[in-house]
Amino acid sequence: AVGADLKNTVTLVVDGQAFVSQHIGDLEHYAAFRAFTEAVHDLCRMYEVRLEDALVVHDAHPEYASTRYACELPGERLGVQHHRAHIASVLAERAMWDTLVIGFAFDGTGYGDDGTIWGGEVFLGSLEAGFERVAHLRPAALPGGDAAARWPVQAAAGFLSQLAEGPRVLDPPFVFPERYLQAQELVVKGIRSFVTTSVGRLFDTVAALLGFTRGITFEGQAAIWLEHLARAAPPAGSYPFPLEGQELDFRPLLAAVLDDRVRGRDPAEIARAFHEAVADAIEQLARRYAEASRARHVVLSGGVFQNVLLLARVADRLRAISGLTLLVNREVPLNDGGISLGQAALAAVGQR
Repeated sequence: AVGADLKNTVTLVVDGQAFVSQHIGDLEHYAAFRAFTEAVHDLCRMYEVRLEDALVVHDAHPEYASTRYACELPGERLGVQHHRAHIASVLAERAMWDTLVIGFAFDGTGYGDDGTIWGGEVFLGSLEAGFERVAHLRPAALPGGDAAARWPVQAAAGFLSQLAEGPRVLDPPFVFPERYLQAQELVVKGIRSFVTTSVGRLFDTVAALLGFTRGITFEGQAAIWLEHLARAAPPAGSYPFPLEGQELDFRPLLAAVLDDRVRGRDPAEIARAFHEAVADAIEQLARRYAEASRARHVVLSGGVFQNVLLLARVADRLRAISGLTLLVNREVPLNDGGISLGQAALAAVGQR
């Protein structure tokens, strides 16, 4: 299993045992891509596996470097959806093959079944039976695609465009740069704007509203800044983040954040209330699907859950629900470093 393109690892399964490689890195870098190809061949040589005899598993994204490489290898190939692999990685660590779970895969980006950019997905199912997508974040526009992950104000342009009254983020207390207007124009004209359900980009949007309006210098920087800000405030009431049908509607949440910011509420308190809102939404969904099914395990995976404050607040809420057990990654990373293990597990049971 060749993993994802970011934070890449490779997993080889031999006689029912999974061997996960070292952290390789981001495959957009030539040195990392060379290390990736060497890891594939080194693992096969080490365990005397011929690639011609192997099932090669890759991400469903057709443009990933890892996917293109996998498609050049001999042998049978299988594509696995990114967020299902996140959930599968947690269960693979525990050999929980037929356990029914409610799975939350929250991250920045991943190729969805419908070709859009997923990142706020809720699944119900098991490794053996497969994972059905039962809920997700309300879709938003993502102007500029990958560039929006580097500029929080660019992500904000897509999310804020859905509010009934356009926020005046060029006026105090906001200090949005010109890039916001440029991104807004892309959304209005439908040029280079993609559809996303990414919770990672929602975190970036809130960070931008609270003052992080520059470009990031490392992945996840705006979300890390937002978590640090939230830790400076005592526990706070949460913002509304309702479930409408199968969609978590971010519009009431963002409207409340904007109102509080304009009224002069401490940004740390706003950040804390936002974290509480996300934790509340997860609790709401966990209760709904636990009551509707026999699932008694809740799985969290994906880069968003590297946020220690969010993870702790979710754990506190789920402990109050009798009979539910929380599971997170423990042997492989919560982020894309665990994807290859999840891919291998889904392939082992014939799922995608």
